[in-house]
Amino acid sequence: MDILHADKTLLLQPDNRDIDDLEKRVPENYTIFQPLLLASCIAIGMMFGYKMNENIEGPLISTDDAPKGNAQMVGRVEELLRFIDYKYVDTVDRLALEEEAINAIVAKLDPHSSYMTPSEVLDASEEMNGKYYGVGIENFNIDDTICIYKVIENGPAAKAGLKPLDRLISINDTIVAGKKMPYDQIRAKLRRTEGSQVKLGILRSGQKMTFDVKVGLLSMRSVQTTLLPDAQAAVIKIDRFGDKTYTEFMEEIEAHFIDSRGGGGPDKKAKHLIIDLRDNPGGYLPEATNILCQIFEEKEKLLVYTEGKTQKKNEYKTTGKRFFKIDQVVVLINENSASASEIVAGAIQDWDRGFIIGRRSYGKGLVQEQYDLKNGGALRLTVSRYYTPSGRSIQREYENIDRYYNDGNERIAHGDLFHADSSLVKNTSTFKTLTLGRTVKSIGGISPDIFVGMDTFYRNEDFRLLRSYIPEFLCKYGASHPLPSTADGISTWIAPKGFYDQMLAYVSTKEGKRLSIPVSKVSYLSEDIKAAFAYIYMDKKTATQFLVKQDKFITTAKDALSGKHKLK
Repeated sequence: MDILHADKTLLLQPDNRDIDDLEKRVPENYTIFQPLLLASCIAIGMMFGYKMNENIEGPLISTDDAPKGNAQMVGRVEELLRFIDYKYVDTVDRLALEEEAINAIVAKLDPHSSYMTPSEVLDASEEMNGKYYGVGIENFNIDDTICIYKVIENGPAAKAGLKPLDRLISINDTIVAGKKMPYDQIRAKLRRTEGSQVKLGILRSGQKMTFDVKVGLLSMRSVQTTLLPDAQAAVIKIDRFGDKTYTEFMEEIEAHFIDSRGGGGPDKKAKHLIIDLRDNPGGYLPEATNILCQIFEEKEKLLVYTEGKTQKKNEYKTTGKRFFKIDQVVVLINENSASASEIVAGAIQDWDRGFIIGRRSYGKGLVQEQYDLKNGGALRLTVSRYYTPSGRSIQREYENIDRYYNDGNERIAHGDLFHADSSLVKNTSTFKTLTLGRTVKSIGGISPDIFVGMDTFYRNEDFRLLRSYIPEFLCKYGASHPLPSTADGISTWIAPKGFYDQMLAYVSTKEGKRLSIPVSKVSYLSEDIKAAFAYIYMDKKTATQFLVKQDKFITTAKDALSGKHKLK
């Protein structure tokens, strides 16, 4: 199959989620069984336009790295650091000073230009490639002990015999429990070269055990599908636009849709497509545009274009090679959908190809390119902006950086996430969609055609906090109480007496304050808790089934597909 572009243009720096590293909080609409910290994604800088350039020779800070005319300025930085290094009264860490200097400079630019350390470059590469070397566990650090939350199916740890809720007490005879050891050190001990052996000491039901685990290459899929037979629709959830996302997307489309020539039997159940981009912070540009080429059957439709002071206008268009029949299309977005997600939503909205359902997206419209540095790190520098087909730039204002990063909290406080007519963005420009001529706004993100507000009890900060602790609390609770581990057991699960009280007490202790939530309200989390059980003992797809039952986005999407809503 032809693809639109072969470069590795990236729309995001994802967080450094090794599956062996999970001590994180989750936002309201993020699936509770995949605790990816979106705030850190945003803080590091969501990337659009990143290209894998050739390595730039020279030291971390060097006149060799500067364009002509700027060498004197860069030389002053190098000269200053040399004087400090050789003349300063105390010993200093030269590398740390260099990184401080770089970060201070980059911080004066925009929210998405950033310096990445060598380890961050490696983590980002593994995240976007969907592969990494490890033992295959997800875990939390509870009371200075690592609790294994999830053992990845068919991974090295699973093959060695580790189970969910095991406690990790030693790695290669080094005690890690009760030592207050920084998690980076523990993580480094688990991430070794392929084929190397790691001896793990485990505490299970009060008994100590030892397992020899062979480090292996693990894969992280970025795409999963849930079928909605009553709506003749497939919900394809895209977590990120990684190196294999288009391939994974096409695998799911091929499995459920009739091909464009009418091929396929009665097993092809789906006619309509729901693309779930909630909490998707972005990824590689070609993966997003190639997916869009499967949504539009026409050739030469503009999908997105980029332009900057020194960057020529670059247009991305459809190929006209759509391989499967897809009737109606719905895209789900929320306040954490960014970059590549906004490209997909913007193109579909501007061409009136389908409904955009949810809440205004993140509003990230800057384009970065990556320049590799001699020390193994990288500079990601904003070089242009991107525009939707109608000409919209959806980048939010960032004159006040603190406010830029606090946008989510402001939107909750202001009511922006609860009411469609409530918006923090006042200065907007209007544009017309390219087929129906509908009015759309350049409003610091993609505004949905149909608004789905956040449940009102999420106005309570303590409730949001409580929900984010579900995976960690289950690790704690499961150490002394049985948890349901089968589909039937999870479906029929009713919280035992005292469960919610213990959950409230645990989170209150962790946060150092009493949560102002009635126990009766905690029961609203029952489906999220069931989804967490399903993820621990089964898989993400099974867990999603529990969340779909109460998902207002999905319900609204089904209404749109049935004709209850019209684009107008």
